[in-house]
Amino acid sequence: MEKRQVQRDPETQRRILDVAERLFLARGFKGVSMKDIAEEVKVTAAALYYYFPKGKQELFLNVIEHSMMNWTDQIFHGATAIPKLRQKLIYIAEAFSSFQISNAFTLLRDYEEYGGEKPKDRKPFQKALRQQLYLTEIFQQAIDTGEISLDLQASNYAEIFFGMVMGIQVGRHIRKGQQQQEAAPMSTTATATMIVHCLLDGISTRSNDT
Repeated sequence: MEKRQVQRDPETQRRILDVAERLFLARGFKGVSMKDIAEEVKVTAAALYYYFPKGKQELFLNVIEHSMMNWTDQIFHGATAIPKLRQKLIYIAEAFSSFQISNAFTLLRDYEEYGGEKPKDRKPFQKALRQQLYLTEIFQQAIDTGEISLDLQASNYAEIFFGMVMGIQVGRHIRKGQQQQEAAPMSTTATATMIVHCLLDGISTRSNDT
């Protein structure tokens, strides 16, 4: 009798990843079991292992890739519809400013401890780092069309912009951890606008003053 191959259901796999991400963020890698995830998704443990045969570590790595790649892809896909550089960068900076970086730190911490040492286990973060190429492409297009003309490479602009956005996010995370109160915290829109104005009205116009 011919064996019938059972196909994995994409919707079930997506639900598993969504639930696993929520639990890993809330409890950390060690605080979540495959049984916990199976109960939340309402599938058997055997079904969970059918989707992720290597167990919790494989599922954890897939959660990281699913979370980071989907998020960055959505941001840059949305940015492609915005024609002007300034508005495009504000959109990207606002999206990054809205991100709860404490979630990323939780994933990074556990990834370093439990993610595995083999090169193939580093694949999710290698893919995520490649998303920075989107920024370089955006700045290169702006250079090509004359929106910015300072004698810097597009990759330099991308590094500066990304550093400014992430620096503010890390600062917020540290202040939150120290329980410091801000009298009037800036909105994400105001923060994003400030970052872009500092970059485009400061760094990118410097050549006009020299």
